[in-house]
Amino acid sequence: MNCKNCGAELHEGSVFCGNCGMKVEAEQPVYEAPVQEISVEEVPVQGEYHQDTYNEYQEQGSYVPPVMPEYPAQQNVSGEKPNTVLWIVLSAIEIFTCCQITGIISLIFAIIGHVSAEKGDFEDAASKLKIAKTSFWIGLALGLIFVVAYIVLFALGIAAGITNELLYY
Repeated sequence: MNCKNCGAELHEGSVFCGNCGMKVEAEQPVYEAPVQEISVEEVPVQGEYHQDTYNEYQEQGSYVPPVMPEYPAQQNVSGEKPNTVLWIVLSAIEIFTCCQITGIISLIFAIIGHVSAEKGDFEDAASKLKIAKTSFWIGLALGLIFVVAYIVLFALGIAAGITNELLYY
C-alpha cells in the first residue's frame, strides 16, 4: 500500500507515513452492485406506478420499492374517554319513569359504549353513546308529550264534570 500524499510505500499496520508524516487511512473495499436488466412488465408494483421512480432505482442497480398506500387520519384522536356512566344511569331512570322501550335501547347502547371505552376504543364508544343519547332524548320527549296530554285530558275531564254538575243540578 502506498501513501496517498507522497506515494511512498507504507509498512503494514502503520498509522502515519514514514516519509511525509500524513495519517494513513484504511481503504474501505468498494462494492458495486451488479446492474440488473429488468423490464417494466416484470416489476410487480402495488398502487400507483411512477415511471421516474422506477428509472431512478434502476440506474442505481437497486430494487423498486412498493408504493405504500395512504390511509386517512383517525377522526377521534383526542384520547378523551367519554362519560358512559352518566348515560347508563339516565337510561335506567328513563326505563322506570318514562318510556321503557327507548330507555332499554338507550341502556343497551350506553353499556356497549362503556365496554368499548374500557377497551380503549374511544371512537367506537363515542358512536355508541351518540345512539344512546338520541334514544334517550326521543324517549324523554315522548314521555313529556304523554304527560302533557294526560294533564290536558284530565283537566278537560274535570272541567266537563264541573259543567255537568252545574247544568243538571
